[in-house]
Amino acid sequence: MLCNNNIQFNRHILVIINPNIDEQIALNKAVRLAEQLGSTITALIRKKHAIPKLMATLNKKLSVAAIKGIAISIEISDENNLLRAILRAQHEHGFGWLIKQPHQPSLTDHVFLSDDWKLLRNSRCPVLMVNANNNWEDGGPFLCCVNANSNDSEHQVLNAHVIKVGLLLAKVSNGQRHLVSAYPSIMQSGSESDQVPTLLESDYRSACHKMLGNHEIPDSQIHIVQGPPELLIPQVAEKIKAKMVVLGTVARSGLQGILLGNTAEQVLTRLKTDILILPPE
Repeated sequence: MLCNNNIQFNRHILVIINPNIDEQIALNKAVRLAEQLGSTITALIRKKHAIPKLMATLNKKLSVAAIKGIAISIEISDENNLLRAILRAQHEHGFGWLIKQPHQPSLTDHVFLSDDWKLLRNSRCPVLMVNANNNWEDGGPFLCCVNANSNDSEHQVLNAHVIKVGLLLAKVSNGQRHLVSAYPSIMQSGSESDQVPTLLESDYRSACHKMLGNHEIPDSQIHIVQGPPELLIPQVAEKIKAKMVVLGTVARSGLQGILLGNTAEQVLTRLKTDILILPPE
């Protein structure tokens, strides 16, 4: 069980209501977490979607939550754009984290950035993308994703943040801790080095142990794999049956962000489990 004294995400939760479905998975997740963390919840919905049927469904859920002692408020935004509505709510209230279901991919995503990509680049707090009704807060494999060969300080700080948060969540929920880092092939890296893959794998594994510091994880739970991380992270998550994947985003902007994206963004549609995306601390 998650503990209010041990978990850092114990502040106000912002949950985004999906007007296109009856079963509000993100709200259900927020309620379960709030029950354990003692948190309060704000359910955000845009005015154009606040129709009687949806509001009746939300009010029923609020009544059930109230019986459990959970404080939930509904905020109806007059913003037409979802991202603007979210960022405005974050600015006004200062939430501890945000919970929503992932955006469903469409053909326009190949031309324009999806709403979720924009959100990850602009969110002021960690974003939990809820893909399933799994109860990771009651245990299960947690997969922390890092770049074990990062030379820049921004990625190093982000690696440390991902490990700290991911291992903490796993600890307080009695979940199994896993770490993954992908190392590039010579073709990917553009290197002329003749270093063999086994040596690269060994170097990355050593770097992971160094990053872990005093946190001990068996070698069998440290996954060093060759290839692009956006493809390999979902494969490892599926292999270990992860209930939660934790990774960070450097939130690239401008042309570089449009062309390259971030690993966090690229795995959103490939992962079938819950994903916690951490902005730089």
